[in-house]
Amino acid sequence: MGARGARPDGAFDVLASRRAYTSPYMRLREDDVRFPDGSLGVWTVMERSDFALVVPEVEPGRLAMVNLYRHPVGRRFWEFPQGAAARPGVSPRETAAEELREEAGLTADAWQPLGELHEAYGYATGVCHVFLARSLTAVGQRPEPGEGDIRPGVFDTEEIWRMHDTGDLTDAVTVAALGLYERARRGGTDPHRGRQDGTV
Repeated sequence: MGARGARPDGAFDVLASRRAYTSPYMRLREDDVRFPDGSLGVWTVMERSDFALVVPEVEPGRLAMVNLYRHPVGRRFWEFPQGAAARPGVSPRETAAEELREEAGLTADAWQPLGELHEAYGYATGVCHVFLARSLTAVGQRPEPGEGDIRPGVFDTEEIWRMHDTGDLTDAVTVAALGLYERARRGGTDPHRGRQDGTV
């Protein structure tokens, strides 16, 4: 079968689509597709909500993190506070503030968007909105049910990179957000660039 009608951008033709699984947290969709070379296949897509991640800066170069158990892989890890909005219509910045309060027990008076990330766009939808939070105040954690024993900590960036080296930090968006933070500290990013909600 030839590649007739192939799109210039390499997009697949979706011939049919069906819902394979639905839960309160995600949906699985199966698409019958025609690939650019004309062959046919099935592509499974995880539909998940956009979410927010916060890089809480206690002082320049020292960041707050949380340590929690991740059930799918069966162990604890360090990461930045993150999560999806609990209610429809909540902005990414509001979601970031809620996650910072719930997981790290902190509020922030200054916010800066650092960028957007796709965590796994080979099979999943959902954008991670990354924010830098400054001028922090401790107010006490309020973890959601099921989040378990969340332990906060504060580390300098070199310590955080060492956590990655030892396998205590492997969350993809946390590692990427740390890179965005260090780039911003060097003056390499414009917080108003791209699709942002306009809140700084």
